[in-house]
Amino acid sequence: MRTRYMGKKHVSVGSVSAVMLKDPKNFREVMRDPRAEKWKQDIREEIEALEQNGTWKVVKKLENAKLLHTKWVFKLKTHADGTIERYKARLVARGDEQEYGVDYTYTFSAVLDMESGKIILVVSRIWKVPARHGDVPSAYVKAKKEAELVIMLVIPTGMEFTEEQLRALGVKSKYELALLLEKGLYGLKQSGRLWNQLLHSILLSLGFRQCYSDS
Repeated sequence: MRTRYMGKKHVSVGSVSAVMLKDPKNFREVMRDPRAEKWKQDIREEIEALEQNGTWKVVKKLENAKLLHTKWVFKLKTHADGTIERYKARLVARGDEQEYGVDYTYTFSAVLDMESGKIILVVSRIWKVPARHGDVPSAYVKAKKEAELVIMLVIPTGMEFTEEQLRALGVKSKYELALLLEKGLYGLKQSGRLWNQLLHSILLSLGFRQCYSDS
């Protein structure tokens, strides 16, 4: 609906609401948020996606085992006009709780050298082909973690189990369980390096060669 006071740059109510409502900082704030159901739905979808990816195995908590905590990061994605695109909940590990030599070793990750970027642009111009960049969704959880390290997580807030599932695992409460990591997870100190190693091996298998400037 338009009135004589509305110009062409009229801002929708939805975009104003998206700006005014701040992203929740933690799970407790989600429960008090007017959009709680939408956030909880994305939490469930995130957990399901990580499970289908084979990110972890649910196991009985070992006595005296070191467990890392996790936290949720919430972000409201919006379109260019400010309207809501989607609710994004991401589970991340508390990397600040990691101990060198116990649950991480090497953390460095290669970064594209500026010379390599320039070479790509020059070759693109000479061959008259487009130079494009891409993004891999949830890249860090695609790489396997170091086989020699045992990394276990506390069951995340919002992750629930049925009574049947608990019985099958031989426990009475989810607090007797832990997540044994099989792959990388956002927040871990080594996740960037693990992803870089996986990407490097895939590109080599496809016949690509690394630039000398990045070696």
